[in-house]
Amino acid sequence: VGDGSHTPTTMRQTNVVVIPNCEDLSSSFRVFDELVQAINQARRRARDFVTKKDDSQDSSNDWVVSINCAHLHPQYGVQTPEERLAAMKHEEEEGEVDVNLQEYKQRRDEARRSPYPSVIVEVQSTPPPDFVSRSSARPEPPSPASRPPFFAEASDGEKDPSVTSDDVKRLEALFGMSAATKSSDDMFYDALGEAFGDNQISTTTPLERAQNWVLENDPAFDVNSSTFTNSDTRHVDAAYEFVFNNFAMLRSQKDTLPKRGQKSYIVLPNFLPTSATSFDRFAGQVSNIVRSIPGLAEKVTVSTFHPEHIEKRTRSPVPIFVATWK
Repeated sequence: VGDGSHTPTTMRQTNVVVIPNCEDLSSSFRVFDELVQAINQARRRARDFVTKKDDSQDSSNDWVVSINCAHLHPQYGVQTPEERLAAMKHEEEEGEVDVNLQEYKQRRDEARRSPYPSVIVEVQSTPPPDFVSRSSARPEPPSPASRPPFFAEASDGEKDPSVTSDDVKRLEALFGMSAATKSSDDMFYDALGEAFGDNQISTTTPLERAQNWVLENDPAFDVNSSTFTNSDTRHVDAAYEFVFNNFAMLRSQKDTLPKRGQKSYIVLPNFLPTSATSFDRFAGQVSNIVRSIPGLAEKVTVSTFHPEHIEKRTRSPVPIFVATWK
């Protein structure tokens, strides 16, 4: 609201993702449950990543966002033969059966059995705290009229003797000398040259820098089969989305499925650029999720290149996520 009378409140949004056409997930609740748990673990581990924040963002205006996830499945809660046997042994050891507890668990599982595998995501966003009322109690800064001028006057009306006319003349001579010693007709570019020295302004993009570095330093690179993609994301969730979208895109093209040994280079110049440890942990969580997907578990391995890597052979100019297809 333009008059500032609007007070932001907590916002909630619920999204339901239905997955009806994936046979690997529909046929087994255990596979689907392991995939969801791997995703939850990856998001929890992301709290420790050293991310780079946009300089233009004001942290005081950040909303507090929390995400809750629940999943549904046609076979939700159905026990395997091993689990049923373990439950029977536990009942024998206890010596008694709580019928009410068993009925409660059965109804709870039946309530989460949906026609198709589904994921329910609830996003809750809370506005930042309002410090306006607190700041009103602070003392106001002194007005410009009450501040002493640069050339302060003495009490008798004379100029401050600490700044003399000789000091002013020296400053004029200094500035005049710096302008007279310019040898070029264009002083602007001379000033740039003195400021940057031998450093040159590069016009190459992060993707081009990554491609040139891989061409020179990765012996497994194949110009005929390797692929490059890039994203300027800074956020963890967006990075996970971009990586798995690339996997899905390559696997969906039946005529051009990834060949054995083919490498996919995903360039992420703004994602975790100052922490090789965080970037390696991100790749590790991607690998955990991949192992939970039957269609990818034995078909792809991941590795990384990063500017902060200890080993020189893996120290690239920008962060690069590498997927090698088996």
